Amino acid sequence: MNMKRAIYIFSLMAAMVAVACSSGDSIIGRNKNSKVVATVDDNELILEDILRDMPEGLTGADSMTFAKMYIDNWVLNHLKLARAEKVLKTQEEVNRLVEGYRQSLIMRQLDQYYLDEELDTEITDEQIKTHYKLYSQQFTIDHDKVKGIVVRVSKDFRNSSSLREALGEASKNGTQEISAMAEKHDLQISDLTSEWVTFSDFLSYLPTERTRNYDKLLTKGKVQSMKADDVTFYFTITDIVEKGSKAPIESVTEDIRRMIYAERRGLIIKRYEEELKREAMEQERIEIDNAEMMHALESRPKITTESIELEDVQENI
Repeated sequence: MNMKRAIYIFSLMAAMVAVACSSGDSIIGRNKNSKVVATVDDNELILEDILRDMPEGLTGADSMTFAKMYIDNWVLNHLKLARAEKVLKTQEEVNRLVEGYRQSLIMRQLDQYYLDEELDTEITDEQIKTHYKLYSQQFTIDHDKVKGIVVRVSKDFRNSSSLREALGEASKNGTQEISAMAEKHDLQISDLTSEWVTFSDFLSYLPTERTRNYDKLLTKGKVQSMKADDVTFYFTITDIVEKGSKAPIESVTEDIRRMIYAERRGLIIKRYEEELKREAMEQERIEIDNAEMMHALESRPKITTESIELEDVQENI
């Protein structure tokens, strides 16, 4: 244990002992259920609360560190609540906010209960393809996307013709031959044939300048090269999807998975919400007084341009 952590733990132990002494008893030998270890105003934190929330198997210095953090958080939470009661408009407003949060938390837990019971997390390739066809308009790309390969060679490399030939066949034969050649001659290879990247990302593997336009390089199957100092970059684009086209399905598969998952969640929640309302209506647990509501709304003063202008004039007087 380093000195800094030892001091930290010692401070925590001293604080807890001080609390124990101030109450006229020590932690050891006393009923843990009633031992108060911290107070803020009229609120008390008992040792049992900390032990109840402490992860199993936590002992020694780790348990003391956990206790210190627990007490710090508990104290801060109560101080913030006390300040909120003073800063916010009224106690009723605080209570309204707390109740709103409590209800929101309970409803989220209820939603999760039904999701855990009913949600099917398995999404097949066929379901992804169907979703892709139904919502293809959502998958239009706004940047040119490509697949390709870039090979960087030094000025001493003597098999440029063989490399160019292998690059020219990459679209049909794959990159195995190029990879073998790169390994044999210790060439640096950037294989981007297995995933779609934007054309600008592809260009980042080449000695390009940001201010220049390289649209002329956007050519499928052509073996091209660029030089920088004593290095030559040979490259080819094996596939292209132009801006404004439908994105390849493999490039949006994960997006589709998330969309299907979200749809399933929404349907489950909507289904059980409708069931709740239907049952409540059948049991006559719901009463809505539309007439009274309409009367109250009609009785509200109407805000017109003239009334707004009059209020502005009165405020300026």
